[in-house]
Amino acid sequence: MKVLGLSGSLRNESTNVRLLEAALALSPANFSVEIIGVLGSLPHFSPDLSVESDRTLIQFVDAMRECDGVLISSPVYAGGYPGTLKNALDWLVGTDAVIDKPFMMLSASNRVPGVQASLIKVLETMGGIHVHAASALVPLLGKNLAVDDIVKNRAFADTIELSLGTFHNHVQSIRDQTR
Repeated sequence: MKVLGLSGSLRNESTNVRLLEAALALSPANFSVEIIGVLGSLPHFSPDLSVESDRTLIQFVDAMRECDGVLISSPVYAGGYPGTLKNALDWLVGTDAVIDKPFMMLSASNRVPGVQASLIKVLETMGGIHVHAASALVPLLGKNLAVDDIVKNRAFADTIELSLGTFHNHVQSIRDQTR
């Protein structure tokens, strides 16, 4: 099972990227998390351009189409999710890449909970399926922990493992139904 990890952050030392990397380290057997790092390389969305006009866009959309589910961890900037993530989602609107695609959220902070709800609404509007039971808060804000420290922290690791296990089971049940 292939899950695509998306972070809304472009920061080198991003807490959200470290959270995704911890999820990769803690993922169940036969469950791979691939963190996609091209969001900052995507051109600005324009309805006058097609996805086929840019190689990076083609790769991004293909990766979304080919994955079984999406794991999102995003910071909050100025009361909203980052423009980089919004831009990436805008490119997916005219495609079938998100339709019926399960997604979950791992949040490093719940400082502005309405932002998560907004992002979930956008993805559901695009046809995505939010697996609410798999989405979780891993309170990392202000802790500046390395990936190994997150993985070794039992409370954090338990939350991540439970979330990933729930997501895995949900996605597997969808796969079983479509066979």
